[in-house]
Amino acid sequence: MTQKQDESKKRILEAAKICFAAEGFKGTSIRKICETADANLALVSYYYGSKEKLYFSVIEYLYHDIEQKLGKLNGNNEPRAALIQFITIFLNMRSDDKQFHMILRHELSSDSSRTEIISSILTPLFDRLRSILTEGKKQNIFHFDSLDRVLTFIVSVLIYPVYDSFLIPIPNEMSTDVQKDVEETANFILAGLHCPL
Repeated sequence: MTQKQDESKKRILEAAKICFAAEGFKGTSIRKICETADANLALVSYYYGSKEKLYFSVIEYLYHDIEQKLGKLNGNNEPRAALIQFITIFLNMRSDDKQFHMILRHELSSDSSRTEIISSILTPLFDRLRSILTEGKKQNIFHFDSLDRVLTFIVSVLIYPVYDSFLIPIPNEMSTDVQKDVEETANFILAGLHCPL
């Protein structure tokens, strides 16, 4: 593939990511992706074949990014430090790549076969969180009754930030200060685990 073809393919992928994040899979048309990418329909068909294959290419592209960021998790950290590091990586990922966050939310709120693909991508991430929580409980650092319930609570806090809610008016600065977001989210989660702050 020439450099020009490679750039064209990547431009289509980036445009698809933006469109799928804004409108979800069903609400996005190939035509809209082509307009956003400034590319013709034939190119999308040539590189990706179909809307669904393009969607899965976007997911795969995002998956590699998650894998790279997950690699930064230090396996030697004690559970409290590991949990804070996990929260930091996840919230920075959410801030750095709003499209991934929105694609994730679209899929979690729909009942489609694509949810299975999203789940397979996120499983290693949340398996890591599960092992941090398990180790923290074993060491008597974290206190909870149900691992599944506490995992669900933490994932909800990480995926659905309060400043994205239409129910509560939140000042704009709350959605831009990632470091403050990390600090307050970590404190909230640690308090819920009855872990000293």
